[in-house]
Amino acid sequence: MRIKKYNIYGKMAAICCVVLFACSKMDDTYDDFVKDGEIVYTARVDSAKAYPGNNRMSLSMLLISDPRISKVKVFWDAGGQTDSTEKAIQRTAGVDTVWFSFPKLAEGTYTFYIYTHDNAGHRSIKTDLIGTVYGEKYIAQLVNRAIKSGTYDGVAKAANVKWFGVGTDVIGEEIIYTDTLGVVRKLFEKHAGAADSVMVLPAYKKGNSFQFRTLYKPAPNAIDTFYSNYEFRQVP
Repeated sequence: MRIKKYNIYGKMAAICCVVLFACSKMDDTYDDFVKDGEIVYTARVDSAKAYPGNNRMSLSMLLISDPRISKVKVFWDAGGQTDSTEKAIQRTAGVDTVWFSFPKLAEGTYTFYIYTHDNAGHRSIKTDLIGTVYGEKYIAQLVNRAIKSGTYDGVAKAANVKWFGVGTDVIGEEIIYTDTLGVVRKLFEKHAGAADSVMVLPAYKKGNSFQFRTLYKPAPNAIDTFYSNYEFRQVP
């Protein structure tokens, strides 16, 4: 029994030595990090938002506190390679809004890493922001809003196009037709909801066809509008 106890005590002593050594190593690393004193961070950005677009993206963020901030730097991953951009900041007495624009991005989802800096070399803790860039793949799967019926009103000399309901990413329809005077008209209907709706085409020549397409915004704050391909329909 004593031999077993000694073995147990020996193992416990060895484990304690390993833990103490590991803690010592961590303390050494920490000491290197704070060897000049207390860690000083600049304030992080606030209310960071991503605005998706067609092969582009915009970011906005607020600087609410910390008048020392003199620069904001953004990193992101592009095709396996990290890229970055920065913007010099001139703080005001109030809340400052900072914008970044990325005009040439491949379609896909990006994670942006945002830091603030001051002139003394301090920086903030990282702020992560995820955003999606849309492009040809997204456009290729867009479809036109389905038409429930198209009828001609002989009294009003107008065509009535009735649409089926749509999803929240559809913002409207565009119709182009030639009226009874030979004038090309372009009409736009903006959606107030996803329910069925009717679009009236004034001075419509019976038997003529019209072309239409559907407008999309993949997110409410998207900076671009996307369009489906034109289709032709005839009102009898």
